[in-house]
Amino acid sequence: MKKIVFIGGIADYINLRKQYHLMVNDIDIAFENENDIAPFLNNYGYKKYRNRFYSSEENEVIVVNIPIGGKSVHFDFFKKGFRHLEVEHSYLLGEKVMHAGFNRMRRFHNREIGNQTSTMQRERYEWKRLYKHSIKASLYNAVYHDLFTKTENVPLRCALTR
Repeated sequence: MKKIVFIGGIADYINLRKQYHLMVNDIDIAFENENDIAPFLNNYGYKKYRNRFYSSEENEVIVVNIPIGGKSVHFDFFKKGFRHLEVEHSYLLGEKVMHAGFNRMRRFHNREIGNQTSTMQRERYEWKRLYKHSIKASLYNAVYHDLFTKTENVPLRCALTR
């Protein structure tokens, strides 16, 4: 756990959990050295794909599907330098973990994901993807605004929960 950083949905969950109840659909993890994720790769089948959406060092994503509780949990591993992620430390299920910080994820949902996806996908751009990220951008913006106006929120359900 000390050599991986949660990005994507887990980072959103950690950053926004005091204000919102978010659903996590898959697990996105950044790593610096493939040896650090070797236990996943050695114990489960994996595939490497060309990475179309997120910037990573080798433009590839390693995908692992792990059976947990009768379901298959989807893990995406991206090779990235941690210094670009603005890493924060928090507790998740009693363990101290590293994750992409609030401001980094806020910028990602507000500025980067829409541009990256439209550039990569062009006419195949999925409106559902844009909708999902615009909702997350709105959640980050609302929390950011509340931090400066010192307004206190009770955790709310949002459109990304089931």
